[in-house]
Amino acid sequence: MKKFLVIALLAFASCAYSGNTIIAIVNKAPITLNSVQVNLQDSLSKDGQIVIINNYIDNILQVQKATELELIPTKSDIENVLNDIAQSNNLSLKELMNFEDFYFIEKEVFEKLSILNLQRFITKDLMVSEEQI
Repeated sequence: MKKFLVIALLAFASCAYSGNTIIAIVNKAPITLNSVQVNLQDSLSKDGQIVIINNYIDNILQVQKATELELIPTKSDIENVLNDIAQSNNLSLKELMNFEDFYFIEKEVFEKLSILNLQRFITKDLMVSEEQI
């Protein structure tokens, strides 16, 4: 059923021209065409586009679960990662913050750290013996 929904959404998205067109709603969180457009353009096949949208939906669900479990990153965690990004690009944090798309960079850092916190929470009690390794 999920695959059918994604195919229908891709068909709808293919003929939509508005950047703010909602192509899916995941637990009351809308996914707009504009938010996935860049990634969709990277894939030439419909199957590749379906995988991209499925991954986007999975990320949203993971971030929602991390938020529900209060596993969101702290402001200092986000700032540390942003500082690392700025330094690796030979920029100061203020220069990075002046980028037009800084909001999207900060959002992606928040999402990735939230998912990482969720992964750590899920695997914290996981025990693996040497034989299994």
